[in-house]
Amino acid sequence: MNSIWQKNKGFTLIEVMIALFILVMIGTTTSKAVIDAAKLKEVLKDETEFSSEFRTSTLFIERDLSQIFNPRWFLPPDFIPLDPYNPPPPAPPRPQGQPAPIPLLGIDEINRRTQGRGFQPSEFWGPILDPTGIRASRFKGKETELSFVTASHVRIYQSKKESIYAKVKYELVKQEPNPNLTKEQNQKYSGLYSLIKVENTRAFELDEPKDAPYLNTYVILNNVKKLKFSYYKSGEKDAVREWDSEGSDQKGKFPASIEMEVTLVGPEDRVLDSKVLFNLETPNDVLPKTY
Repeated sequence: MNSIWQKNKGFTLIEVMIALFILVMIGTTTSKAVIDAAKLKEVLKDETEFSSEFRTSTLFIERDLSQIFNPRWFLPPDFIPLDPYNPPPPAPPRPQGQPAPIPLLGIDEINRRTQGRGFQPSEFWGPILDPTGIRASRFKGKETELSFVTASHVRIYQSKKESIYAKVKYELVKQEPNPNLTKEQNQKYSGLYSLIKVENTRAFELDEPKDAPYLNTYVILNNVKKLKFSYYKSGEKDAVREWDSEGSDQKGKFPASIEMEVTLVGPEDRVLDSKVLFNLETPNDVLPKTY
């Protein structure tokens, strides 16, 4: 009888408490692991979005720079620069059967069509170069901004007066408050900057209006703590801080490559320091053989 009674008896109180303690420990460990995994997932998501945003932004800049447009490349190799103070020489007689040459414009006609601005550079265009009316585009670069004409614009609406060419300006501005963030978060990021792109689809107009339907502004990078552009001449290792293709030292030339040094504030106050080198695929001052 005693042996049967010993086989059928239940757990003691101590055994039950030990089992409960083990279950609580397992539950606590499991719940902590689940919470930590969820937090890690959010951190990885934020880091992935942050890295993806940076890569996408640099691709935008690279696309515009790689398709910089300069009509200077289409000048004939033996062209004679147009002197605004002297009329162009008369064209030589055309042999019989030879196609008619491109019509040339006189000084007075150029000034009439351009309202006297044919030989004056603007922000995006240089002076007219020869009697055909070809005008060189202008590249201007400083430490926190650059402007140029690019052929990277995508035309969507056929009825709109636009082409693949656009005047583009990248500049650093004070970051505006984000309506999706709290007041405390906006205060936290109030000292940072945004890199914006201003695109003007009326590429060949000399006027630069501040507000027009064909002006588009895009935010390329947010939470910028520091940004600096540097410019490299072809065959030289040392960069220069500024570039102007209408300046005396860089007349008619574009940089061979542009370096962007940027510091961004990411999720959890992490700081990203990066350097990106953009190579201009088009030549600086010659007509490529593949044209």
